[in-house]
Amino acid sequence: MKLKLPFPKKKEEIPLPRDEKTFSKRQKRRKKIILSIAGGLTIAGLLAWFFAIQPALALKNNLQKGQVVVAEARQGLGEKNLPYLEEKVSQGASLLAACHQPLQRLSWLKIVPIANKYFANAEHTLKAIEKLVDAGHLTIEAVAPYGDILGFSQENSQPEGEKTQDRIQFLMETGPQLAKSIDAISQDLKEAKDSLDQVEFNYLPENIGGQPVKSSIASLKETLEDNLTFITGLKPALENLPFFLGQEEARTYLVIFQNDSELRPSGGFLTAYAVLEVKDGQATPILSENVYDLDARFNKRIEAPRPIANYLPNVYYWNLRDMNLSPDFIDSMKTFYQYYQEVPGTKEVDGILAVDTKFLTLLLEVLGPVGVSGWGEFSAEPHEACQGCPQVVYQLESIITRPLGTLVTNRKAVIGPLMQSILLHITNSPAQKIPNLFQAIITGINQKNVLFYALEENKQAAIEGLGASGRIKDFPDGDYFHLNDTNFAGAKSNLFIKQEIEQNINISKDNTITKEIKIKYSNPATDSDCNLETGGLCLNGLYRNWFRIYVPAGSKLIEMKGSEAEPLAYEELGKTVFEGFFGDKYPLYPNGGTSIVTLKYQLPFKYENSQPFKLLIQKQPGAKNHLNRVCLNGDCQSFELNADKILEW
Repeated sequence: MKLKLPFPKKKEEIPLPRDEKTFSKRQKRRKKIILSIAGGLTIAGLLAWFFAIQPALALKNNLQKGQVVVAEARQGLGEKNLPYLEEKVSQGASLLAACHQPLQRLSWLKIVPIANKYFANAEHTLKAIEKLVDAGHLTIEAVAPYGDILGFSQENSQPEGEKTQDRIQFLMETGPQLAKSIDAISQDLKEAKDSLDQVEFNYLPENIGGQPVKSSIASLKETLEDNLTFITGLKPALENLPFFLGQEEARTYLVIFQNDSELRPSGGFLTAYAVLEVKDGQATPILSENVYDLDARFNKRIEAPRPIANYLPNVYYWNLRDMNLSPDFIDSMKTFYQYYQEVPGTKEVDGILAVDTKFLTLLLEVLGPVGVSGWGEFSAEPHEACQGCPQVVYQLESIITRPLGTLVTNRKAVIGPLMQSILLHITNSPAQKIPNLFQAIITGINQKNVLFYALEENKQAAIEGLGASGRIKDFPDGDYFHLNDTNFAGAKSNLFIKQEIEQNINISKDNTITKEIKIKYSNPATDSDCNLETGGLCLNGLYRNWFRIYVPAGSKLIEMKGSEAEPLAYEELGKTVFEGFFGDKYPLYPNGGTSIVTLKYQLPFKYENSQPFKLLIQKQPGAKNHLNRVCLNGDCQSFELNADKILEW
């Protein structure tokens, strides 16, 4: 008999109403959707973190660290600490390496409109900095043996008692070897410049995390362009250094003093000259004379050229002292030397070196006061008698210019003995002064207070690269401007005259470019006693100025105001020249006098929207660092023009 166990009966399912069934399905669907969204957001968040937020934060963090390293590197450069600077370059290399992976994660931005512009800028900038770091390593390695010459502190200092002449000898012997390392450095700098040229500044943030970006990259680009030009030009100069310093054969140089207090086209009135012989880096003066004595032996009577005939009173013949009429120093010296060779007793030379009072002042600031037998002491200290000008300037003007009751022959030949004394002080000074002397020479070259013309064409190429030749440059990349003033009054008023040059560049709807120039001359200093009978020193008197503005060839003059003479327009040195003159009817007087010249002209080309607008402004040799202001459609830049300068918008 089988037992039947009782099982509980299945609970009867009561069917849900139709509305409740629908609600339950919706709830499940919602849960799935929420879970899907949450999962999607989680994945998106992870992807965003990995491919956007985390790399962006990493780049921002590295940028902030990089700004600190750059600031520290600048401090090391300012303190001339080579080991510290090398450490900072290495830190920069490490930071760069840390930037590659985060930037790679952001590469998806290449397909995103607008964002791809910012990404491309980051790539170009990173590549440029990478090349600069490479150049930094190479430069530190190359210049380490010359660290003391450049003023850098090093672990291995030079022996005590070493003279400047010893280091000059060392540089002469090793310069060609140093030149070999420049190729790699300049190549890195060129690649860095090429990368920065591809950066679109419209797609650069002003700052990131409080750190300036756009202004820093603009400053880096400008610095890079200047240094690339200098370093590229340094190689041929170093290669030819043994030639110029007379290592194998003595070299002879004509040294001309251009008195920038009486400004002339190539730098100043040709006052005096000397002849130097250089052998194994040691310079020996062998002749010093007054330029008037040279003119007295010049037997030719050359009719005065138009500017002298028109603007220099009572001068009917072209004297050697007035032959630097071209603003291009080499062009002027070719003319001068052609006729100089025809003077009986003159010596052939290998080159012509021109210096002005500013360069002498730069050297004396380093050397201190220098005594010259028979002529007194010369220094860079301010002198009250010339309203704060350097004592060397006042002393030279007093010797050369002051009217005397008795005839003193060859008094302008003081330049030769002064240069000899300065050279002796340089060669016998302790080696510790070399960095400042080196910097004084670089400053003199940049500001065009020292110029050089090598008569051998292949040697001149080495000078061109350094920018020491005072050339009027070609500039096919854009606009060009050079103001050239000539003091045809005789007084030394350029010591005191101030200038303000304003350029307004206007681009019309059809991209035509019109420029308006305003040049304000002012003389705030008190006048001098210019009475020859009283024997006063005539430094500051009325100013008569022959001025020329060099602009791109083919430019059209619309109007000029402020010129007493009819404005002229002609072609010269590959430029269009606008010429004028003031000083007969309305001279510029001391004691607060002003003269204003304005002109308006149209450039021969139109603005290209796809390209930056560039302008090269060339400084006149011997001119002060006058205030300039340049505006392109209201976007202005102001600066003191202390060297040739390229502006870019």
